[in-house]
Amino acid sequence: MDLSALGLPTLQNNASGVAGRKLSEDFDTFLTLLTSQLKNQDPLEPLKSEQFTQQLVQFSQVEQQIATNDNLESLVSLSLANQHGALVDYIGKSVEGVSDRARLTDGGATWRYELDEEAENVSILISNSQNRPIRAVQASGEAGLNSFDWDGRDDLGNTMPDGVYRISISAVDGEGTKIPATIRAGGIVDGVEVVDGVAQLTVNGAILPLSDVTAVSAVTSED
Repeated sequence: MDLSALGLPTLQNNASGVAGRKLSEDFDTFLTLLTSQLKNQDPLEPLKSEQFTQQLVQFSQVEQQIATNDNLESLVSLSLANQHGALVDYIGKSVEGVSDRARLTDGGATWRYELDEEAENVSILISNSQNRPIRAVQASGEAGLNSFDWDGRDDLGNTMPDGVYRISISAVDGEGTKIPATIRAGGIVDGVEVVDGVAQLTVNGAILPLSDVTAVSAVTSED
């Protein structure tokens, strides 16, 4: 008897629960066909016991495969549950990560940026949430980590409303060669999610992958 004719389920294209039910149905069909074969077999050429044994072994192997897959699904579900539980702990925490967005609060916002090497000229362009440039300033060109504090005013000296702002940095050396700059910003985590297996935090109205977080701290009354 050819088991493939029964549409025997495999782990590659069936969930373990569906596969288990299909296997049970196929095994019942197998027993029915086997009984029919035994009743109608040629007495001069009876079916060999090896055939029965081989077919039963195939069913047993698939049953074990389904059970293994079921255990793996349980482990994956447990792992995801643990990951989600750990992510929830970030809500309400203060984090810093690779991001160009910071929140202006009470007339102040802070970014940090890291230069691979010393720069002759560093220009920072501040934009609002509509990506409209509102101020351009010169900043420190020291190699390594630098801090940039914004007083919340635009190029005309007007005080900007509290909210999320972003910066872009252009750094060049004495010969005009661009120097890479990595921008960092901090904020309070107000949401978490997992997208395509990637853990993400919502900070300052923007998505920050957990892998980009460089520091985490509890929020104090001074924050």
